[in-house]
Amino acid sequence: MPPKRGQKPSTQTRSKKRKTNSGISESTPPVPMDADLQINTQPTSAIDYDKLALAILKHSAPAPANEITASPALIACSNTPGPSSMSSPQDSLPTSTGLGDLLDKVFTGSLPDSSPSTSHTDGGSQGPISSLTPICQKLLSSALSPSSSLAYRRSWSLLLTWKPQISLPVSVIDICNFIGHLFLQNYSPSTILSHISAVSFVHKLYNILDPTQAFVTKKILKGCQSLGSRKDARLPITGPILQQIIAALDHTVSQYSLRLLLRALFLLAFHAFLRLGEITVKSLKAKNCVLQRSDVTFSKGPSRAVQIIMRDYKTNKHHTPLIISVQACPDSTYCPVTALFNYIQWYKHTTGPLFQTIDGLPVTYSMVTSQLKSAIQFIGLSPEQFKGHSFRIGAATHAASMGFSDQVIQKMGRWNSDAFKHYIRIQSFKL
Repeated sequence: MPPKRGQKPSTQTRSKKRKTNSGISESTPPVPMDADLQINTQPTSAIDYDKLALAILKHSAPAPANEITASPALIACSNTPGPSSMSSPQDSLPTSTGLGDLLDKVFTGSLPDSSPSTSHTDGGSQGPISSLTPICQKLLSSALSPSSSLAYRRSWSLLLTWKPQISLPVSVIDICNFIGHLFLQNYSPSTILSHISAVSFVHKLYNILDPTQAFVTKKILKGCQSLGSRKDARLPITGPILQQIIAALDHTVSQYSLRLLLRALFLLAFHAFLRLGEITVKSLKAKNCVLQRSDVTFSKGPSRAVQIIMRDYKTNKHHTPLIISVQACPDSTYCPVTALFNYIQWYKHTTGPLFQTIDGLPVTYSMVTSQLKSAIQFIGLSPEQFKGHSFRIGAATHAASMGFSDQVIQKMGRWNSDAFKHYIRIQSFKL
């Protein structure tokens, strides 16, 4: 029988309850237990301290191997090396001794073989791109035009000549000091930027830290533009000057076949707005990067013309061939179509670069500029003001003086922007 409302519990009963409550709240925190070990906490039942102790021990002991319920992914991380312990792309990059071989492979399109028989764990030149399939490597090799690949390789040659003991990734300090070196060597800001782009390309290709994107590098490049910017002093080879140069070849070049070659080259460069680098080579490796003989055809009939297919040129980022048609000037002594036809008839080659020597070698950039310099001096002009690019500047200037619109000039010269406006030199009218 419970005590009546007005009757107080005995002292013995209060003491027993106090002892029981304090024992649970002060010495045993709540612990989850299995169903078979659950403790009946009803007030009328006594606590079994032996079962409570067994439950605490069971749940605090480490679980056996066959009862681990952790995620398989977490278990694997404890037994196998994860991304942080695996070798990074930098671990497989070559040192200074193997960097040259790697660059040759990258810029000549012969990337490391990715066949199953090839091991990729031996480091050396086996970078991340070695895991690509053959078709992906072929697509990657075709991303750069042949001329750009050669230019990038020359940029790396400059860097390795400046500091032979260098490896990937190039440090920010080295790249900044290299920029300073090029600036002291009187390289123009645009040329320095091209060399730095070559360094950036390789770092991005191997997915490693690119020193050219560092804040200090970008500021130094901006400083080059501020201190190194200079006015383009090159003068255009205009129509009258071109006629004088052609006439001077009879006095500066003794070999008849060479005069035919230079006459055709100079006239075609002017009338087709050609860059000298598009028709002459700076090294024999670039013989396939210039205008080829197979890409030149002559049309017969009243409207005689020469058709040129341009495949590799500066602004052709999508590798789309461009057809240029140069119309003949029958009544002119300086007709580019006639001059080119006479040259091909004499040399009779059907393959290889369009402009070749009598021995079948590609015409070099240095040879043409040397002959141009002699002709410029002969007619009494300064060779320091007339360069190979003066033909292209002269063509733009001539077109502007004839009233062609900016859009037409831009299309004729294959400019992607209004950069041609920096070339146009128009003299004041004589009043």
